[in-house]
Amino acid sequence: MTLPTLGAFLAEQYRAELEAFRAALDAVPDEQFGVATLSHSPAWHALHIGEWLRVTVLEDRTPTFHHLGWEDREWVRSLGTAPAPLSETASKADILGQLDDIGARAVATLEAATETQLGGMVPSPSAPSGERPRLPALGQHLRHIAYHRGQVQLGKKGSR
Repeated sequence: MTLPTLGAFLAEQYRAELEAFRAALDAVPDEQFGVATLSHSPAWHALHIGEWLRVTVLEDRTPTFHHLGWEDREWVRSLGTAPAPLSETASKADILGQLDDIGARAVATLEAATETQLGGMVPSPSAPSGERPRLPALGQHLRHIAYHRGQVQLGKKGSR
């Protein structure tokens, strides 16, 4: 039996979690997608995870971050500020389409990644130094997606 590469393993974990997250978002009625029922709307959660996929997996530093949750921090401000491609008021289809695109690119990037490419450091505002090694950051990010999936599920219960 041939074991998968580390990149293939990570890609499968991300694919599974993103599918579960997407299913939770799909179950939100269109008219409630942009409405905050707890702290944020499902639209914000989708945009937030998309932006963190860009930072953590794709190493995208395009200055269009508005949903990271750390916009008041210097490391986000240092990326610059350009208009976000989408806001929470965009249609559910557009927001989910963007999440799907970013998610597919992230999975493909991980699938093709060598162990060397999975090394290095990535921004991590919760780490004392502001960054952490990529592999622990990827694991933490998977749990982060699951956390926001739970927030979407709780929000659906609160809107009934």
